[in-house]
Amino acid sequence: MKVFVAVLLSVLGASLVQGRIVSKCEVQEALADLQDPNDPRGLTPDLLAKIVCHVELASGFNTSAVTRLDHDESSASSEEKPKEVHSLYGLFQLSNQLVCSDGASPSHNICSMSCNSLIDDDLSDDLQCVSKVAGALKKNGFRAKFFENLKQWFMNIYRQCGNKTSADLDVCVQP
Repeated sequence: MKVFVAVLLSVLGASLVQGRIVSKCEVQEALADLQDPNDPRGLTPDLLAKIVCHVELASGFNTSAVTRLDHDESSASSEEKPKEVHSLYGLFQLSNQLVCSDGASPSHNICSMSCNSLIDDDLSDDLQCVSKVAGALKKNGFRAKFFENLKQWFMNIYRQCGNKTSADLDVCVQP
């Protein structure tokens, strides 16, 4: 009986958040749809390729990916400080301390959303959040609120995928 209850609870828990694996081309197309053709500072084809690469490496194109990062805050002394828990959510691996609220950790919640919204199969809210983050940087540059945190996210993309170009997405071009 206990095994049945455990299995039932795990199945119900897994069904609460439905994610899916998306394709490289689906991510590329969704990001391209965000592009304002009148904005020369927007998503260039090369930047788009770098972001798609980041999505592949960070989440494996899994919309329900959650990565928990524990940062040991203890110093060289014998005093033990609590570990800082930091989680990254969804396709783009967005931070619970910056862009969304998980209800457990303090967050700036730039996108004014629950982190659970980033781990379902609906890409629209994820894309709106990424657009909001990018827009804040484009509009305000170094004066953008939380600039250092936002800059770190983009630096990770360039560190991982700096060599990617639009040619890497040629497989997605319709003949």
